[in-house]
Amino acid sequence: MFDSQKISTDPPKGDVIASMRGGHPQIEEGDLIILDIVRRLVAELGQRPRILDVGCGTGFFSSRLLQTIPDLDLMVQEDWDGATEDLKRRFVGTKAKVFTGPLSEWNEPVDVVLSWGTHHHQPRTYLDHIKRFLAPDGLLILGDEFCPEYCFGAHAERIRKASKIYLANGYILTNDDEIAAWEKDGTVPEIAREIERLRLQMLWRWYRYVVDYAMERDCLDVAVFELRAARDDLKTESADEFKLSPLTVEKEVELKGFKQHACHATAPDNPPEKQSFFIYEYRL
Repeated sequence: MFDSQKISTDPPKGDVIASMRGGHPQIEEGDLIILDIVRRLVAELGQRPRILDVGCGTGFFSSRLLQTIPDLDLMVQEDWDGATEDLKRRFVGTKAKVFTGPLSEWNEPVDVVLSWGTHHHQPRTYLDHIKRFLAPDGLLILGDEFCPEYCFGAHAERIRKASKIYLANGYILTNDDEIAAWEKDGTVPEIAREIERLRLQMLWRWYRYVVDYAMERDCLDVAVFELRAARDDLKTESADEFKLSPLTVEKEVELKGFKQHACHATAPDNPPEKQSFFIYEYRL
């Protein structure tokens, strides 16, 4: 059993992640849902699961997971230089394995992959890498801050019928012909431009809500962090911060070969424009 007494859940100076639990809507609720999923899995397996937390940042939630449920073998992965040193320090003296290389270089089999708050930052190939090392009966827990749903009617039908989910400089293309036209001369279908306009409008409504929420709770660091994220997310061409709708991500993950077993909304009673965080359970 890991020595949880040595694990620090206190964030390093300047780490806004802990503040997010009180100053940002729905993150704490997401934490609790994931803890419940892992707790249930440990009970079902009757043995210590091997869990890999990908893109875990400085490891704040990873350490919370390990303190709450110590009967697991935890591995954490992050290759962003801005977080790796703090991640290493957080797990000094524990049996958790810290991996600071790219996910493409991870080859050890695991029972559970946790992707919490990182999907919209990851290259789309990261799901292909997960398929390589996730056990045949393994579980992918994918939770993230999505853009509240903006695809309805004909736009939703376009996503549901997609044979590809391909981001072309921020526009969503849905089949090989559209991708070929984009690669030939930069052509983007008008419906893709319409969908992007809707995404930006919905996204701004969400960020306004988040910043107001933080300010009402005197969490200025969270408000500033989110304003910076909004600056990047509202640039269609941005690859570093690009939130898609739940429907689009569901289709994207389905096309990668994963089967959805459950979806948990963190704020199911909120109006649609204030429903951003969802926790999915997927199996291959």
